[in-house]
Amino acid sequence: MKLTVNPQLFTAFDNPRIAVTVVKGTDNRADIAAFESEIGELITSLREEYGNKTISQLPKIAAWREAYRTFGVKAKDYPSSIESLYKRIMRGQPNRISPLVDIYNYISLKYMLPAGGEDTDKMQGDLQLTYATADEKPVTVLGKNEVQAPAEGEVIYKDDAGTICRRWNWREVVRTILTDDTKNCMLILEALNPVTDGELLIAQKELGDLVEKYCGGSVKHFMIDKKHQPISFN
Repeated sequence: MKLTVNPQLFTAFDNPRIAVTVVKGTDNRADIAAFESEIGELITSLREEYGNKTISQLPKIAAWREAYRTFGVKAKDYPSSIESLYKRIMRGQPNRISPLVDIYNYISLKYMLPAGGEDTDKMQGDLQLTYATADEKPVTVLGKNEVQAPAEGEVIYKDDAGTICRRWNWREVVRTILTDDTKNCMLILEALNPVTDGELLIAQKELGDLVEKYCGGSVKHFMIDKKHQPISFN
């Protein structure tokens, strides 16, 4: 399996980098109760720090608003995953979803990075981060009932069967989401400036360490930037 980024994205956007953590033989039914206090403490701290601030204007979140604007999407109507996550915790503690999702949401919040995960056993062929064409297949995203095709020019993740995440990191498609039965997956952290390479690498390492500690399995890290792509993994 290979992940490729359309080279045009590196010139159209402000230094995109994709940190990919491939996990094999993990347990998404694991008991992570011992980790829940850390999640709660982080959420409390973030509310204290950002509760009186405009979330959309925080530099690391505003960067994604600008990226969405660049490919023709109003972030007010379709906020990035990191903006949505921060707004949810300011309104109330987010629901626990599954061990792997809870872990990558923790890292997403801690480092203010969009994060996501896909079950690689449900993917077909190679993966691309690219612009949608006019003939993309209609898909259903999490939390929505309607079936819609991505708009031409929209940034999407797609495999040979079609889109797996719309509007870069807005919503994942139901077909490849992580479930209780997930054993093999890829977890993705995304960065634009002002996030540094060092911050992204630290976040990626902590993500892998937490997965290994609480869910088990083997972990391998990969990084894509304008000088290093594509990546291949089995």
